[in-house]
Parts: sequence; structure tokens; C-alpha cells
Amino acid sequence: MTVGEINSTDNLIKSGERKIHTLLFDLDNTLYPKSCGLAAQVSNRITQYMSIILNLPLEEVDKVRNHYYKTYGLTLKGLMMNHEVNIDKYLDYVHGGLDLKSHLKPDPRLHACLKSVKTGVKKVIFSNADIGHCKRVTHELEIDDCFDAWLDYLEMMDFSKPHPVAYQMAMKKADTTDASGCVFFDDVVENLVEAKKAGMHTVLVGGTSNDPHVDYCINEIHEFVNIFPELIDSTITTTTTTTTTTPDTTTN
Repeated sequence: MTVGEINSTDNLIKSGERKIHTLLFDLDNTLYPKSCGLAAQVSNRITQYMSIILNLPLEEVDKVRNHYYKTYGLTLKGLMMNHEVNIDKYLDYVHGGLDLKSHLKPDPRLHACLKSVKTGVKKVIFSNADIGHCKRVTHELEIDDCFDAWLDYLEMMDFSKPHPVAYQMAMKKADTTDASGCVFFDDVVENLVEAKKAGMHTVLVGGTSNDPHVDYCINEIHEFVNIFPELIDSTITTTTTTTTTTPDTTTN
């Protein structure tokens, strides 16, 4: 499987013809790999919290949790709707108690890639996590000085990804109305589907998909410099792997 593959001939656009002005980045499992284990720790803490709040054995929580996720899009929203859970207490337990240092370390290569983006191209964190978690994660990665704006769950609330309004909010955060000049990076195909419907370029990070709404698939976020070379200041050195562009024939 090669990286940076293109899903359809419709997306074979010459780099010189693209007018990209905004890069929107999901946070969790996008700016760092899922393999680092942080996602598993988050999942465990959600389960523990629900066990305490709902007074359920741990082994019975998943059924309720999955129902809330499928019904409301976010477990937290299901807890709020059905159990009047306090947002701040939930986030403090689930995200505030994470041992980030056990899973994340500074990523100088990613810092270099982000800093190599030409002046004038905005870089925005666009996450369903809360701003405190976003700031702590980017601090551990030592990339917190690389972004122009942040859009988090506490700002989106009922309109969090993949709600169509979320993508309009992201563009407003970047001070643009031109979706065609935006690129959205995420590890969840469903979130990319709505981004594509909004008119954005879409990049799946850390996975593969033949969904026509996904323009590119890359193994790790650093590879965005190979997909969008026209955005990179050639005077700034970055170190990343060579990306091959081939049609994506894989399935989910």
C-alpha cells in the first residue's frame, strides 16, 4: 500500500491550479498516531467515568456507550441528554486525568513541516476535544506555536463534527468563506465526508478508504508536505518520506 494515493481522477489536480489558503487539522489520532496508545487510555477513562456515573459494571458500559455514540454522535452528548452530566466534570475526568507523557513526545519533524508552510496559509486546529486537551497535546508534541486558531468542542457543542455547521464554523475561524481553498485532515472518514460536501479538499490520516469523499490517504500527518508541495517554503528544510501518488483500490 502506498501513501498519498488519490481516490479518483477528479482529484488529479495540478498543484499549480490549487489555491489553498487554509489547513484544518483534527487533533487526536491525526497529529499523533493511534498506535501511541493515547486513544486507548481516553477510551478506558470514558468507560470508567460512565461506570461511576451510571452505577454500572465496567463490562456493561460499552452497550450504553455505543448506543449514545450512534444516536448522538458523541458519548458526552448522550450522557448530557439522558443523565444531565456536567460537561466540565466529564472533560476534567476523561481528558484532564490523562497521562500524556507516557504516550506523546516532542515531534520536531512535525514542527518543521508545519513551520515550513508558507506565510499566509492559515493552520487551524479543528477538534471535537475541548481546548484544554488540545493545548496540552500540542504542548507535549511541542507544536503549540504552529497554529493560527483553534476550534474545539466547547465552541461547537451541538454542532461538533460531522455536523455540517461545524465546517462553516471552521471556515469562519480561519476568516474565509472559500471552502475550495481549505484542506481538512482527519482520521475519521465520516468527518471527511461532510468536509467534502462542504467543498473542501480531504485527507485521511493513518488509514485507507475508497470513499469518493476522501481525496487523499496518508500514513502519517508529516506527509502533507508531499501532497501540497506548492504550500511549502523551499528555503525551510523538512525531513519526510517520499510519497507516491497512485489510484486507491483498497476497501474499508
